[in-house]
Amino acid sequence: MDRADELATYRQAVSDLLERLSPKDRSRLLRKTAHMLRRSQQRRIAAQVDPDGAPWPERKQRRDPKPASRAIRFLYRRPGADPRLVDMRSWTRRGNMLTGFDREAEGVRTFRADRISRHLPAEGAADPGAMAGSIRGRRGGVKKKARAMFSRMRTASHLRAGATPDEAWVEFTSRASRIARVHHFGLKDRVSPGGPEIRYPQRELLGFSQEDDEAVLALIVDEMER
Repeated sequence: MDRADELATYRQAVSDLLERLSPKDRSRLLRKTAHMLRRSQQRRIAAQVDPDGAPWPERKQRRDPKPASRAIRFLYRRPGADPRLVDMRSWTRRGNMLTGFDREAEGVRTFRADRISRHLPAEGAADPGAMAGSIRGRRGGVKKKARAMFSRMRTASHLRAGATPDEAWVEFTSRASRIARVHHFGLKDRVSPGGPEIRYPQRELLGFSQEDDEAVLALIVDEMER
């Protein structure tokens, strides 16, 4: 008998045991199972993999950024030296690097965004605050690392779990379910209202792996043997 046949036999035995429970006890046990399954789904979404363990397609790289029209001024930290003033025009950002015409140096220079100690207002302008996309906030503190895909959707407020006497379930809330469906099945959607329609890569947000199957069966047997 191979592993699949063993699991089928085991699953039938567990099903027979569940039928002997009262509706109240069966609902309680299935609810515990549902919450265990939600945790496994949350871990998998955080790991960015499908139920079979295959990694999700990476985010599509954005096109080369266009030069920004507004000037930026900031104090730039240099190892072993005092911060210096940077006043840039016609600049672009790629990841952590900013490149543009530095008026102080009278030439094109590249700077690391994580070394900006303070943003300054342009001459005669109000303080703009932190630069869009900067890893530092208005007060200079480092922001949290950029989140992985669907980090909010895997939270309990968007991913629910529950049970009845007959079934256990894990699902996205109605607000998140439309977004989840597009990505789960690799459907088309608009990037923004009125924007172009694109097809998203398929990334299976919910699924039932063999590990889940075995964990559910083990949990139920363990609970019923107490």
